[in-house]
Amino acid sequence: MKKKTPAPSPARPFVYRNRTLHCDQVSLAALAEEHGTPLYIYSASQISERFQLFQQAFATRPHTVCYAVKANSSLAILRLLGRQGAGFDIVSGGELERVRRAYPHALKKVVFSGVGKQAWEIDAALKANILQFNVESEQELELLAERAKNLAIRARFALRVNPDVFAETHPYISTGLSEHKFGIAITQARATTFVDMVPKAATDKPELSIAITSNDGKRKETVTIGKFAVDVFAIRAGEPGAGKIEATTLDNIVKALEELK
Repeated sequence: MKKKTPAPSPARPFVYRNRTLHCDQVSLAALAEEHGTPLYIYSASQISERFQLFQQAFATRPHTVCYAVKANSSLAILRLLGRQGAGFDIVSGGELERVRRAYPHALKKVVFSGVGKQAWEIDAALKANILQFNVESEQELELLAERAKNLAIRARFALRVNPDVFAETHPYISTGLSEHKFGIAITQARATTFVDMVPKAATDKPELSIAITSNDGKRKETVTIGKFAVDVFAIRAGEPGAGKIEATTLDNIVKALEELK
């Protein structure tokens, strides 16, 4: 059988030609002379290529690839990604406004994450009809319910549940343990008083938002979140409007539970 020829490696956007640095075949010296310095230059082709790799990887599943605006909030970059169908992960009302200015059609694909959301920011996001809020605390859910009721707007949201699982990453960027400020403690999320609050904020069923990158941590977290999802929200695979646990179905959760026995 003839072996397949491996796909060529993507060209590097920044290369030297005749001892002059170029980006996408454009001389940086010429750009600096024209626009002055300091000058920030990005490769549109490289950004687009990387985004399309994510799109292709999930092509067989319903998905939305969201770019974190806090990584680089340049309007040009946001516009470039928005035109290609990207969603956006924001953490402030200011970032929401940048998405609006860059590519307003992308507002329907915005996910509002982060702690400490203020009332005016929630109002602005509700009026913009964003995709969903990632709720970080009981107090935030109360505020979201209040603002949604006052504006008579349905609030779509996910509960960011902290499963108290260590992701085996640098302690300065770890977010999945109970001592971290991010997410709702899973013990608190199980509380009846908390669960009863959910219908006040939206008629849609909430989703679960989790983020662990380690393989071992991911498996443990899938089990932890899976138990929570089944116990509290009675999630069933394929149920319209039911919460999602990333791409994990109920069958996968049961399988993971059995592996731990």
